[in-house]
Amino acid sequence: MRLFFKMLLVGAIVFAAGTAWAQTKIGIVDMQAIIAESVPGEQAMGELRTRFETMKEELDKQNEAITKLRDELQRQSMVLSQEAKQDKEQEYRRVVRDFQEQFQAFQAKMRTEEDRLSEPILELLIKVINDYGARHNYSLIMDGTSAGLVYADDAVVITNAIKDELNKAWQAR
Repeated sequence: MRLFFKMLLVGAIVFAAGTAWAQTKIGIVDMQAIIAESVPGEQAMGELRTRFETMKEELDKQNEAITKLRDELQRQSMVLSQEAKQDKEQEYRRVVRDFQEQFQAFQAKMRTEEDRLSEPILELLIKVINDYGARHNYSLIMDGTSAGLVYADDAVVITNAIKDELNKAWQAR
């Protein structure tokens, strides 16, 4: 008799868990793709490129000058005196160090500006995901890229739907 009740209890638990699992609706999104391919994301990236294009061009010119200076130093290394060679090498190291500092400053400015431009997009995206999840009875919506997700059936991937909703919400604001 005891065995019967234990089996009945286990059966009831399995049935309840199966019922709860069947009602669970999960959605997977690729947040990076949504931001990169959405209207607001493309606008932000365009603005970022426009703002930093001249700085990037200047850094590219400096990089070319460094390459020329290195090539010149290598060509002249055999004919220069030891003192002149050391002076050229010291000048080269100074130019490279200055370039690296400017490049790091450029990257920091870009990251700061990218964060500033993406903040309102992310806030709206979170709101869109929450609204979409509530409207479509999702139990869970997660970012598949940051969650370490290895596999998800295409039926649970809702990236395009969320991107469309974000575009609509961005234009409506």
